[in-house]
Amino acid sequence: MVKFNRIKISTDATARLKVLKGRTGLTPNILARIALCYSLNTQRITNIVKPDEEGQEFNRYTLTGEYDAYFVALVKERCLQDGLDPEKNFIEQFKIHLNNGIMAIYSRINDISDLTNLLKGN
Repeated sequence: MVKFNRIKISTDATARLKVLKGRTGLTPNILARIALCYSLNTQRITNIVKPDEEGQEFNRYTLTGEYDAYFVALVKERCLQDGLDPEKNFIEQFKIHLNNGIMAIYSRINDISDLTNLLKGN
């Protein structure tokens, strides 16, 4: 099992999560879960910029909750799809997809009703 207890996101992602919380009323951990899944479901990320780790820190259980094993499996599967070693690259890919997802959903969610369109793939 992959071992990590805490994970930090970038300052930009933190600022966008705060805005998204205001727009939707959802907590940052729920928004982060949605963002992670959104990014994992997109095509391969190009022009990867390693995010800074100066933003909000999440406790692993707060972030993944009772679905921890599922999130770990999803990230590992994505690593395999991208030709990466899921053990060696797990943490880095988790952080990249978490930050990428937050940036991606920020422009797509103006209020809670926009989540329906996001989930439909619009």
